[in-house]
Amino acid sequence: MFDLVSNNYMIQMMDKSMTVATRRMTLIAGNIANIDTPNFQAQDLSFEDAFKQQMAAMDRQFSPGTPSMPSAFSSVASQVSPTGIGAAFERNDLNDVNLDQQTMLLSKTQETYQLSSNFAQAELRKVLGAIRDGAK
Repeated sequence: MFDLVSNNYMIQMMDKSMTVATRRMTLIAGNIANIDTPNFQAQDLSFEDAFKQQMAAMDRQFSPGTPSMPSAFSSVASQVSPTGIGAAFERNDLNDVNLDQQTMLLSKTQETYQLSSNFAQAELRKVLGAIRDGAK
């Protein structure tokens, strides 16, 4: 039987986007939770780089004649790095978490997640419409 969801490139792409956004929100939440931890260095994930990497893996998966890549986001963890804001924001306890910056990053990442979710829902509505039309 033909699988309308797992073979849908747009749904897969939005799923990857939401997964990367979720990972980034987790990192940001950890940064905020450690705002008073001495010597803590804020971490971030380049959403663009991680998403490009996952899209390249998806292109290889959907291209005929190429071996499929694992769909897990194990490589995303290797892209986590310190934010490097220490020079611009210094505290006596050597913690470089800036609440305003983290809140802004969280807001942008939530917008990305919501946009991806809306695109995925629209695509799923198309699939549902095709199923309903086929049932008639």
